[in-house]
This record gives sequence, C-alpha cells and structure tokens, in this order.
Amino acid sequence: MLFNLLNLLIGFSLLIITLAIIVNYIRYRKVNFFFFLLLLLAGLARFQFGLTTFGFIQETKPLVFRIFILLFIFPPLYYLCLNSFISVRTTWAKMLLHFAFFFCIVLGRIYFGAIEIKLLGLIFSVYALFYYYLLVRSSLFYFRQHRSIYTKQQLLKVKQLIIWIFSLSLNNFIFTAYFILFNPTNKSAAIVGMFHSTSIVWVLFLIYLFLNPSIIFNEIFKKRDPNRDFIHEFGVSNTRAFLKIEPRDSSLEQIIRKNLEKLLQDLKQLPPKLIIASTSTNLLQELAQQLNYPKSHLKYALKYHCQFSQSDYLNLMRVIYALQLMNSGFLENYTIETLVDKCHFNSRTSFYRHFKKHLGVSPSKYKALIE
Repeated sequence: MLFNLLNLLIGFSLLIITLAIIVNYIRYRKVNFFFFLLLLLAGLARFQFGLTTFGFIQETKPLVFRIFILLFIFPPLYYLCLNSFISVRTTWAKMLLHFAFFFCIVLGRIYFGAIEIKLLGLIFSVYALFYYYLLVRSSLFYFRQHRSIYTKQQLLKVKQLIIWIFSLSLNNFIFTAYFILFNPTNKSAAIVGMFHSTSIVWVLFLIYLFLNPSIIFNEIFKKRDPNRDFIHEFGVSNTRAFLKIEPRDSSLEQIIRKNLEKLLQDLKQLPPKLIIASTSTNLLQELAQQLNYPKSHLKYALKYHCQFSQSDYLNLMRVIYALQLMNSGFLENYTIETLVDKCHFNSRTSFYRHFKKHLGVSPSKYKALIE
C-alpha cells in the first residue's frame, strides 16, 4: 500500500513538473524537449499505475506488452536528453534515426502479434547497452572539450546530471530482469515489483530536481561571467616547480624562494592586455617593466613554475584576452578579424589554432556556447 501511494505521488509530481516546463516554455521559449518527454512518459506510467492499484481506473488491455514495448523508447530518450543539456543540437533526421528501432518494434508487435518475452528482453538488453556506450562516449567527449570553458560549479552540475541519468536508465535493466529472470509466469506481479523497486530512485531524483530548479527550466548553464579569473582556471603557474631545478639555477632559487609566492601572484594578477603586444623575444623585458622584478627572477619563474613555454604563455595571454572580449560582447559589434588584430595574433589561422589548443573548441563554437 505504501509503495502504491508512493508511485501515485511520484507520477503526480512528475506531471506537475512537466506542466511547469510547459508554462516556462510559453513565457521564455526555453525547453529541453527530450527531458520534458522523459518526465511526461515516466509520470504518466506511474500515475496510471497508482490509479490502477487503488482501483480508480480499470485496465482493459494487457499491461505487460504495452509497458515492455514502451520501454524501448527510453534508451535513446536518455541519450538525447543528456545531449540536449550539454548543448548538442539534434536535427529531426537524427532524432527519427534514434527512434527508428522503437518504431520497428511497435510495428512488429502490431503486424506479427506477441513476441517471445525472453527474446524481447535479450534484444532490449543489447539495445540499451549500445545507448549506455553512447552516453559514456558523449559524457567523456563533453568533459574533454568543455572543462576549460565552464566553471567548476557548472561542471559539477553536469556530472550530477549524468549520474542521475545513468541511475534512472538502470531502471530499464531492473524492469527487464523482473520480466525475464524473476517472474516468468506472473507478469502482473513483475510489473508491480518493477514499479516498487525503482520508486526510491525516482523519489531521490525528484528531490534533486527541486533542489536544482535550473535543470527543470533548462538553465543549467548561465551566460559566462566576463570577470572570471581565466588565468587561475588555466593553472598557469604553481609554487611547486614543474621541472627539476638545474644546478646552475640553484643559487637563484635560494634568493627567490622567500618571495616566490608573491612573484607568482603578481604574475597571475597582471592583466593580459598589458603583455599581449609583446613578442616571445622581449616578453621577459615587458614583464620586468610591468611588475618591477629582475628579469632573471621572471625567467626563473616562467622556466620552473609555469606550465607553458614563453611563446605558449604569451599566446595563452592573448587567448585569455580574447575570451574576456568575447564574454563582454565584443563580437556583437566587431568581426573575428578585428578580434584577431586586437589580440595581436599574426593571422586568423594562428588565433584559431591556439584558441582550440587551450580550450578544446573553436572560437565560433565558443561564441555559440555563450550566446
């Protein structure tokens, strides 16, 4: 009785959330269609199950095949839902391609009648594993390409969302196990067992959604803050040496050691705008003038405590300055070519190469992400 009531409340809550998504779409034109569809289908299934168990409605058609065949829509739905959250646009052609197998299963059920439940379960297991592979690949690709673009808080939200999507999709396997392994004769009992065993996961997911409403309203990523400390996020320097200190520099190390932390902090706080016009040959001289440190001290700091060579460091500062301009709306009034000149890159090709090297995406892709 308790689990039946719980499933009724879960279904009702999911339907209320879908209503909120519709209202938000009408007002702001922002929606994750696949997330909406996922919550709607799950909500309808659980709400109907709850009403049926309490006798409010009478089920006239066999529930077993209707629910099991409907299960084939969820693996691609989870995958497309996650991709939509991480800013991957899905065309209608790709969407129909992902749901083609589900339509084939439905048509096969209509024209050829009942399918052996164990065979159907085996097909579904292989089908779901394929989409688990796509989920993992898409998640790893996302983090590899975007870890430098988003803040740690934003990346944490995505990690949490990925974990939840994987957890919910595991319900599919639990459903399949109940049908194939645990209760091969009494399918109605298998359905009840499936709904009961997965209800706790959905309760926890609902709590997660209420604590993170930005996911419901498709605002998991807000526009990037133009005042972000990109130098700190890129980890340009560290008080611990990246290389083993050579004997010829050991005496200099003794002199710099007590002021090293301040030197690196001053280097981090130096605005990229002040050094982007330099060349790799006069970079140290420019830094020495700006920071009022001996040139030898800066050379030592860049050599042992910076992750980049002098030329890479200079190009990184140019990329960071480009990021600051782009986040402040520079490209709303000027072209990419103007941005390239302003950041002192030799060519557009050089700008694109270094931008993608440090961020993992092209400037045009980054521009699309922040709009």
